[in-house]
Amino acid sequence: MQNHCLIMEQSRKAKITRNLYELLKQKTKKRDIVPSCQWESYVGQEGLRVPVQDRIKALNLRVHDEHMSPYFKTDMNLFQLHMLDETVDIIVYKSDGGWLLVYDGVPLGPKPFGQAGYDTR
Repeated sequence: MQNHCLIMEQSRKAKITRNLYELLKQKTKKRDIVPSCQWESYVGQEGLRVPVQDRIKALNLRVHDEHMSPYFKTDMNLFQLHMLDETVDIIVYKSDGGWLLVYDGVPLGPKPFGQAGYDTR
């Protein structure tokens, strides 16, 4: 399942997202550009897949810091924003009003833990 985040130009995270996009654009060949994507009324063009070695840079955006900002829109809840890790596939798109990030492989809920599958405390 794919999840989306839109970081608008007025956001605190817009500059570092733009820098990430430009870095990926320098490393990516023309044939590796992902076709456009649409989420709600936002259209992303010229998508760039974040390679495994650069995922930590994309995760260091710390998009969960912006979850209450009016310049940040997402279809994920705060828990899912905190669960982003290196196993999630990330594509960064340039959009009219900012940057569209598409995450593939975000867990819907916490993984069971403990012997019984939950914490017994």
